[in-house]
Amino acid sequence: MSLRMMGFKIGMTHIWKDMKMIPVTVLHVPDAMIVERKTEEKHGYNSVKVGIMPVEENRLTKPVAGQFKKLGQCYKHMYEIMDFSPSETDSINIGMFSDGDKILVTGTSKGHGFSGVMRRYNFSGQPASHGHMSHRRTGSIGCRLTPGRVFKGKKMPGQLGNVKVTELGKEIVQVIPDKNLVLIKGGVPGGKNAMVFIRKTERGKCKK
Repeated sequence: MSLRMMGFKIGMTHIWKDMKMIPVTVLHVPDAMIVERKTEEKHGYNSVKVGIMPVEENRLTKPVAGQFKKLGQCYKHMYEIMDFSPSETDSINIGMFSDGDKILVTGTSKGHGFSGVMRRYNFSGQPASHGHMSHRRTGSIGCRLTPGRVFKGKKMPGQLGNVKVTELGKEIVQVIPDKNLVLIKGGVPGGKNAMVFIRKTERGKCKK
């Protein structure tokens, strides 16, 4: 089984447990309604397509709204859960997770725009003494003779953040099913209202 669910980051707070203060990130994980079941025979793989957050049909494009005709209800977001075969139920909720579960958290990190190497890669910088004119610059990136070019992947100034990030070994501290909330120990990628995926793991690897 490979269970994952989409949620939205509300923010951070802390709770007290066993006389210790634990920083937690609060996620709102809406119930997911099954839109389509895919099988190995018909589609080449097993999965279920689910939708979250009901929305009016006129808020969607016609191709997207057409996927909900048989269901009779449109949803704002859709995603697939691979290799997951739930029972005959039509919905999946956060109750399938429990306190203490180890999970993967995938999200998009905060974007910080174009940044230099000191901020982007923690370079120490060059001398800051009087007369020096390259305080925060990269410095030499190669030699004219050998190798005669700049290697791919060289640490240079550029976009910082705004990339897909997956963090391993995160732990669910508390699940609140009646409010669709999950408290995860520590921080998770992204800012407030960011979209994140949580997925069950075992020893740092995806649980199957």
